[in-house]
Amino acid sequence: MSRERFNEIVKEMTELHDRKNRDYEGAEYLSNFLMCERMGIPAWKGSLIRLSDKLSRLMNISRTGEIAVSDETVVDTLMDLAVYAILTRILYENSKAGKIRKTGVIE
Repeated sequence: MSRERFNEIVKEMTELHDRKNRDYEGAEYLSNFLMCERMGIPAWKGSLIRLSDKLSRLMNISRTGEIAVSDETVVDTLMDLAVYAILTRILYENSKAGKIRKTGVIE
């Protein structure tokens, strides 16, 4: 085990995030999360829900040993958890700094 492996995974996570983000993002970065603001839910709390979904999936897989969605592995889910944790931090920091408008736009 080495620090290099950690850095490789972080790089892989960044590339994964960039690819997936293209599928979700509108004109603005994190716009899919910011939609929560228009529904009266802070975006960082909306992100927590997605985090909890992924954690729930992992817990169920670890308990049963079964993976129902064969094209999403345990490693994929772990990567998603890491990305959601970082995105939640970004959204939380922007919220605390008053940078997110209720219209779902980061200033």
